[in-house]
Amino acid sequence: MKPRLLIIGIALVLAVAFVAWWLSPKQAVKRRTNSLLQTLTLDAGTGKLSRHAGEYRLDALLAPQVELENPSIAEANGTFDRGEMTAAYSWLCDQAKQTRFKTGDLHSITINGDQAKVEISLTALVELPTYNPADGSFEVVFDWVKSEDGWRLRKAVWRQK
Repeated sequence: MKPRLLIIGIALVLAVAFVAWWLSPKQAVKRRTNSLLQTLTLDAGTGKLSRHAGEYRLDALLAPQVELENPSIAEANGTFDRGEMTAAYSWLCDQAKQTRFKTGDLHSITINGDQAKVEISLTALVELPTYNPADGSFEVVFDWVKSEDGWRLRKAVWRQK
């Protein structure tokens, strides 16, 4: 009987440790960052309906106001409200041949209360019919803020490598 209790005890400790790790702020912000990049990725040949379904996922990831800094796309600089961001995403869904955002090195995740910063390397491709406004390697900093319903993106700063 005792070995069985020991196995159950170890399994419970491992389960509690896994849940604590999974629910930790660092892991939550990391999952939100990956979800954002997956939402922004639009595969070539994907139908518009399935692309536009991403608007709901994107809306759930954005703070009411989002600041963007991107030296290679002048129109994508400034502070935008969530509605403007989802409208821009909708336009991208209609216009882009494809978009790809692939994570590289995750440099750091810093949590400070209800603020989080993710520093990451990634490769990005935004292919529009007449030009590619993003194509290459970038260093990106995502600033997240914790709200009632989870972490939301407040700021993204992109720098080409």
